[in-house]
Amino acid sequence: MSRVQSTFWMAALTVACVATPALADNTQAEIRRLQEQINSLKAATASESARRLSLPSLAVFGKVSVDAIYDDRNAGLDELLIPSTIPTGDNDQQNFVLHGKNSQLGVRVGEKNGPHMVFAADLFGSIDRYELRIRDFYFKQGGFQAGYGFTKLLDGAAWPLTLDAQGPNSAIFARQAGVSWQGDNVFVAVEDPNSEVYDPQNLSSAAGRRPDVIVGWQQAMSAGHVRLGMVSREIGVEFANGDQEFAQAGGAVLSGSLSAAENVRLLASASAGKGFAHYYNDLSGFGDGGMDGYVFADGLEALETAGGYLGAEWQMAQDWTLASVAGQIDIESDDRLPDEAMRRTRYGTLSLVYQHTPRLSYGAEASYGMRDNQAGKRAEVPRVQLNFTYRFLHENRN
Repeated sequence: MSRVQSTFWMAALTVACVATPALADNTQAEIRRLQEQINSLKAATASESARRLSLPSLAVFGKVSVDAIYDDRNAGLDELLIPSTIPTGDNDQQNFVLHGKNSQLGVRVGEKNGPHMVFAADLFGSIDRYELRIRDFYFKQGGFQAGYGFTKLLDGAAWPLTLDAQGPNSAIFARQAGVSWQGDNVFVAVEDPNSEVYDPQNLSSAAGRRPDVIVGWQQAMSAGHVRLGMVSREIGVEFANGDQEFAQAGGAVLSGSLSAAENVRLLASASAGKGFAHYYNDLSGFGDGGMDGYVFADGLEALETAGGYLGAEWQMAQDWTLASVAGQIDIESDDRLPDEAMRRTRYGTLSLVYQHTPRLSYGAEASYGMRDNQAGKRAEVPRVQLNFTYRFLHENRN
């Protein structure tokens, strides 16, 4: 081989050796870049799948509650103290009952401070047996709420402590479908009219042609709060021949709470109206549940009602609370009403509750119910009640 050829091949070998590492580096860099893109796509796909498969926040809440109740006389209903159901005839009947109807179960879907749905029920669906009763079924976001639940006239912050699951006779407590909005101080709502009218001849049924309209104002203060709610409504009946008759109705509720001392809190409510009985705790669907109005011989008339309660709670010690409440409802006196129709009811309790743990409590309560009818006949019932309650809450947040 000539010297020229040898020199040529040596030069070519040198160039190849120099070029090969550079080519290898470029190939490795390209592989790394492609791998990074693949990893990025995998991460994005996994994130999207997780987002699509993630479930909303879920909370299960409620309580297991057992009550032992002794009545010295016939109270009308065994499990609840509702003075409007007390019979005014011979009621010298003693009775004892042990029940768990106040046990409750509820589900919340969604975070409480965001859009969420609530469903809750207890076991008071029937008077003589255990059946589910829907307490709440609504959607809520911010101040907006739509669905089934307590009327917007209810002031939960002024609700007094009682072991009796029904609570004060004159409290505003109706449950019904509605849509409401709550601001810092102002609230408005439209709700199912749900007229409750007494027709002695049973020739008509309840009718409605516009919703109940509720407006109100509330103000929080350092020592408590005050709240005013007003409702404009219309009660009506429909007769068998298709004719309808309506009467204008409405009412107002003033309620609030006050911290009278370091460990003492006072709660009160006063209300009055015409065709307003449906909203009272003691008259909505129980006993004399048709006291919004009466079908007299000359037509339908809305009846006047007035009521109120005063309650107190004393935190005697860290785990002991002594509470008391007294309430009254008055229906207008009218000679045209039946003698046995309700004229007045009174309600009172004295309760002692021991909070054993944040979830477990025991209590004892002495209570009193009274009913007067239009003819002046009176019936009274004393009651003693013991209670065991275990509350639970389980939240699953995603």
